Amino acid sequence: MSDYILVLVSAALVNNLMLQPDPIERERLQALGLCSALLILIGLPAGLLLQQYLLAPLQLQALSLFLLLPLLAMLAWGLPQLLRRMRPGWPAEGLQGLLLGNVAVLGLLLQLGSDGSSVWQALAWGVAGGLGFWLALLLFADLRERSRHADVPAALRGLPIELIGAGVMTMALSGLSGLFTQ
Repeated sequence: MSDYILVLVSAALVNNLMLQPDPIERERLQALGLCSALLILIGLPAGLLLQQYLLAPLQLQALSLFLLLPLLAMLAWGLPQLLRRMRPGWPAEGLQGLLLGNVAVLGLLLQLGSDGSSVWQALAWGVAGGLGFWLALLLFADLRERSRHADVPAALRGLPIELIGAGVMTMALSGLSGLFTQ
């Protein structure tokens, strides 16, 4: 469980650091969160089905990375296009690069594939991971905004205070890892 939390927090930190404009547009952040959540939600079960029903019968599990990357690339390209058609006012341009660099989906997919998880478990992890990733993006954006307005020493302004905040957030979220086990 702690591996999943670390993957989600680190991927959210990287994606948030890629959104470098000083005041992050809330609409752009919401569009990235929605596309990332949908990418995780659709990518995990689809990738697991691809692994179980195509690669496992042919005994080609070693090639899973070469088949999962194009699947995730197609989803990363198609989801912002779909969002642009459904909500023309949302800033969906430039999200493809951020979604392609999102390693949360690939990490979770490879982990679930090696565990022998079912498609329903992948769907549950997709819902939880997508919503958790969206929440982590919002929390990092809020941390960045609050650290701009707070009285922070000059040595800690910018990236250092964001990394400290990410560490504290990771410790807080990993404290929940034993909560759901018996």
